[in-house]
Amino acid sequence: MKIYLIGMPGSGKTTIARKLAKQLNYTYIDLDGMIEKDAKMFIEFIFEKYGEEKFRALETSALKEINQDNVVVACGGGIVTKKENKVLMNGIKFYLDTDIDVIRKRLETDYQRPLLKSHSLEQLFDDRFMKYQDFADAIVSNNYDVETTVKVILNYLKNEVNL
Repeated sequence: MKIYLIGMPGSGKTTIARKLAKQLNYTYIDLDGMIEKDAKMFIEFIFEKYGEEKFRALETSALKEINQDNVVVACGGGIVTKKENKVLMNGIKFYLDTDIDVIRKRLETDYQRPLLKSHSLEQLFDDRFMKYQDFADAIVSNNYDVETTVKVILNYLKNEVNL
C-alpha cells in the first residue's frame, strides 16, 4: 500500500511520514528530496532558475517514479495544484490539517519555502484548502504532538483498510 501525506508547508508532513513509515516498517519517501536528487539541484534553485511551472512538472514526474508498495510519501505542499497528481497518487491520501498559527510558529525555525517569498501563508492556504480537501481520503489534525497524529493515522488504517 502507498500512503501519501499532503498539507501546507510546515504542516508536519515530513516528520509524520518518517514516524509513520517506521511504525509500519514501510519505506519513507520525501518527494521533494527525490526531485532534488533527480535535478541535482535544491528546490529553491529550481524555483529561482526555472520557475514554479517547471518544478510542478518535475514533481509530477517524481510521483510517476514511485513504483514500489509499502511506502509513506511526504509530498510537497503544492502537490494539489495539479489535478493529474491526484490520479497518480494511487494509495491513501491523508491531509494533515494544521491551524495556520501552528504552521507559522513551526516555520519560524525552518528554512524559507520558495513560494513563501512571494505569497503569504494565508494566500497559499486560501488557494489550496479546497484542493487538499478534494485530494484527501482522510483528514487528520496535526496541531498537537507527532505521536498522537501517527496514532490517529494508524487507527484509520487498521479500521478502514484492515492493515
